[in-house]
Amino acid sequence: MPRGLQRRERDPAEVVKAMKIRQVNNMTQQRRQAVSHSVIQKGLVAAGIINIGGVLLFSKGFSNDALTQADPVLFSTFGLLSIILWGAAYLAVSGSYRQVPWIMAVFAVEKLLYTLAWSHWMVNFSHDLPALYQQDWLAGAFFSIYGLNDALFMLLFFYAFIKTRHSDVRPSQIT
Repeated sequence: MPRGLQRRERDPAEVVKAMKIRQVNNMTQQRRQAVSHSVIQKGLVAAGIINIGGVLLFSKGFSNDALTQADPVLFSTFGLLSIILWGAAYLAVSGSYRQVPWIMAVFAVEKLLYTLAWSHWMVNFSHDLPALYQQDWLAGAFFSIYGLNDALFMLLFFYAFIKTRHSDVRPSQIT
């Protein structure tokens, strides 16, 4: 047998050490995946609660005309109901998002659109914020923060999509 192809005897202690290192690495990876899953799952629940609760709070149960006046396209009654439906969708998939990774991409794009709409509003109408605060402080606060909130959830949803799109998790493996 050529010299370079000779089988080298391995020290049993080295073998055990290598196995322990591999085991620790596997456990570390499993912990990271569990933490990642927990963060994503809790993030979806938070996004759902914030969408639903935020609309009900800031719109004062659909009675706050200041939101609609500030942006009649996004925050009409229909628009507010749509935001609530998105929140319900986040809650609905919070336990099973790994089964449908592309829904996370859809959620990320949806949040991107709201973030872009907020950015456009801030560039063109932020000078109206002081008057909006005087008219209704909840509406002013809403317009000050909603885009940042949507941007954060957009990043979370995009992260979830990246983590799950090549996942080995199958529907039959989810309990």
